Amino acid sequence: MTAHLRLGPIVVLLITVCLATALHAAPLSQDEINDLVKRLETVYQNRTSLQANFREERHMAILKEPVVNQGKIWFTPPDKIRREIAGNSPSTTVIDGKKMTIYYPNLKTAEQYDLEKRPIIRQSLEALTAGLNFQRVADYYSIEGTKEDKSYVITLSPKTAAIRRLVKSLTLTMQMDLTPEKVDFESPRGEKVFISYSDVKRDPVADSVYEFNPPAGTNITNPFGS
Repeated sequence: MTAHLRLGPIVVLLITVCLATALHAAPLSQDEINDLVKRLETVYQNRTSLQANFREERHMAILKEPVVNQGKIWFTPPDKIRREIAGNSPSTTVIDGKKMTIYYPNLKTAEQYDLEKRPIIRQSLEALTAGLNFQRVADYYSIEGTKEDKSYVITLSPKTAAIRRLVKSLTLTMQMDLTPEKVDFESPRGEKVFISYSDVKRDPVADSVYEFNPPAGTNITNPFGS
């Protein structure tokens, strides 16, 4: 499996740190978009952590029915993430800034990626994160937005060839206080992912949440020789 295919699900994972268009949505002016980006940058610069429950619905051409996952996510800027998927096919993904681990308990396997030794993966994650924490977002995406009664709807369209290989479009829906509500993602291969969030909190997250050591007996692999 190529690196781009493996990074696809991570695109959706990073989206969380930050649909149909409403009938009465008003387009945002460029000045309003710039102001909104500055507000989001401030949230990032203040290292405001986020945790939430999520429901993810993934549509793929090869499957008749969508794949539905539910679980919980934690994020602390600039680069710490933990996402746990519950249900019949559980998994845990942890990024501590230097290493990414994806653990599949049913299979007793874990994939580990050294982000410091794999600059291509790190740069891809950095660019994707830029579009979601809005640091250098204009370097990677064209931004359009609308304002509804109680929400902002922001559409990001990739500007660089590297990101266009991973993302066709991202649409983020957030409340006026910048609390994330929904994310719509579409890949160049036609995969569509819809994520909704509930019980969103911006409380501090302990560093230990981003520490993960696979249980004894786990088969650990290093894809791409990472």
